[in-house]
Amino acid sequence: MLRTLSAFLCLLWLWPFSAVAEDKQALTEKQLKRLTGNISSLQKSMRKQEGESRELSAELRKSEVEIGRLAKQIKTLDKQLKGLDSRADKLEQKRDKLRRELATRAKIIEKQIGQQYQMGQQARLQLLLMQRDPETLDRTIRYFDFVNDALKKDMSAFREKLADLSGTEEQLSDTEKAIVEKRNLLRAEVATLQKSRKQRKTTLAQLNKELSTDAKKLKQLKLDQARLQAVLKEIEKSLNFENLVKDDKSFRELKGKLPWPLKGRVSQNFGTVRNNIRYDGIWIKASEATAVKAVHHGRVVFSDWLRGYGLVLIVDHGSGYMSLYGYNQSLLLDTGDWVSAGDTIATVGNSGGRSDNGLYFAVRYKGKASNPRRWLK
Repeated sequence: MLRTLSAFLCLLWLWPFSAVAEDKQALTEKQLKRLTGNISSLQKSMRKQEGESRELSAELRKSEVEIGRLAKQIKTLDKQLKGLDSRADKLEQKRDKLRRELATRAKIIEKQIGQQYQMGQQARLQLLLMQRDPETLDRTIRYFDFVNDALKKDMSAFREKLADLSGTEEQLSDTEKAIVEKRNLLRAEVATLQKSRKQRKTTLAQLNKELSTDAKKLKQLKLDQARLQAVLKEIEKSLNFENLVKDDKSFRELKGKLPWPLKGRVSQNFGTVRNNIRYDGIWIKASEATAVKAVHHGRVVFSDWLRGYGLVLIVDHGSGYMSLYGYNQSLLLDTGDWVSAGDTIATVGNSGGRSDNGLYFAVRYKGKASNPRRWLK
């Protein structure tokens, strides 16, 4: 009775904390939903202001988003194929082992049947009537029973192994069919991807032709930076950084200790000025489809295409700190998803109109740019 009362009081004590946690979770989800809606509206508004290049920009966005979707799908299919191939290998090994075991058991059963035949396949009563010596009789009956029982057990085990073999061969057949289907689907997706890449190339050529003068290029670069800044301001305005992400070790405490988002050569540093534009991140050269990893625990607050930066993913790490990953080939997470340091969040590409593959990586504190290299190991 006392235990029941204690448990009841404990539940009463914990209930307010549980209710508060649920309320905070609901509030956070509401914030994220509002943020997604606000950024979507902001993106539409910015697209309307793109002027002459609006249609080409829309085409570039469409083709790059499609390339990202296809690349993600191909990655998933490739992973599934590897799993199916592995399963097929294991099933083949199991099938071969069962066949060997059945061959061995068949020989044992054949030998036992031969022993039965040598005894004349006589029934117990007939053996009793034939023998006169009690010791010989006892020994004969025990041998007869032993051989008979062993035969029954081996026959039963043989049937079980036979059924297991039949089931394994059926599973192997289904797996092989699934592999063929996945491979056909993969070929189709790759063909569509190549088509989308051709479309992107055409659109990019037209866009570059339109921005033929240095003045137009500079204007476009400034507009691209303004778009990113507007998105960051919207994130800052929509979310309460103190409540969205909680972690044992804050982002600030890990300055100079964070893992790199990928291995590659930094070809453009923070603060570099090119075409009268100051670079507020770092450009890391890497091969296409290389895994991009989160540098710290946090929550995805942006996962979309942004003109000038392509497919962008932004992770909020709490207390106003964010990390940005741009020019990706594909985005593997959506707004609201949680990440840990080292989780794969995207793949390297050249979206955003770039000609070379690599990653744009940036760190922001309350919207302001910070040198990423000071944060990384």
